[in-house]
Amino acid sequence: MVSLLSRGVGLLAKSLAGLSCIQATRCSSLPGALSTLQCSTTRWFSKQSSLEDFPKRPLTSYLRFVVQHRPSMTKQYPEAKLTEISKILALEWRGLSESARKPYIEAANEERLKYKDDVRKYKEKLSPLELELLKDKRKRRLVKRKHIRHRRELTMLGKPKGSRNAYNIYMSEHFHEAKGPSLSGKMKSLHEDWNRLPHSQKQMYIQLAQDDKIRYENEMKAWEEQMIEIGREDLIRLKARKRLLKDAAVMHKAKSKKHLPKKTVKKITKPAKEGVKSDKLKNEE
Repeated sequence: MVSLLSRGVGLLAKSLAGLSCIQATRCSSLPGALSTLQCSTTRWFSKQSSLEDFPKRPLTSYLRFVVQHRPSMTKQYPEAKLTEISKILALEWRGLSESARKPYIEAANEERLKYKDDVRKYKEKLSPLELELLKDKRKRRLVKRKHIRHRRELTMLGKPKGSRNAYNIYMSEHFHEAKGPSLSGKMKSLHEDWNRLPHSQKQMYIQLAQDDKIRYENEMKAWEEQMIEIGREDLIRLKARKRLLKDAAVMHKAKSKKHLPKKTVKKITKPAKEGVKSDKLKNEE
């Protein structure tokens, strides 16, 4: 762990000009000196306390409306689920006039300006390393958010579930029978049982996995055709794109051959050799 910290400190020190080169060299060259390493990294890695104090992003005008009216809506419909209440509130928000929305919009704009000012003041107090770490943390959060949105979009578009392998099918069938005090214990017990299972019994799960793979490929082919129809070619797999391009090229070639005019072949008659008379001339004589 000490070597890992020293390596990380050395790399960050080279990328950030505001850090002291002498301190970075001292920490990376003396990985065994715990006191020196702790002393030099305490200030650099104090992000745990400082970055958690980042100003909280304010609510949008719509979320302000939801927070204000959700308690009364919950009392009005006590048996309704949270998703159902959210749908009702969304419909009510869409039906509001501009004058009714104005107080929420003005409050959201005011809070947004205050948030930007708080962020500016907050960043002024950070060191160059902490700013770099903050930037990296934001980048990772955006990537994760983008990934979640993409998966949610695929679910809404009805993308088929992936195929399962033989072990996954076995695990889903025997999970409730597995022994173990915790989830990891049950998973370990199932893994050991699978390894001890004879090949003749495994063959059944292997066949089920092959059938599930065929199911997945057929459903994906139909789903990708639907995505092409609605203009979402970006969601289909690379091998499906190659297959579709190949099929389109074959169809285009077949159509072009069908519309081409047929060529007329002329018969070429060879001239008779000198001294040899044809049968027709012999009969005339």
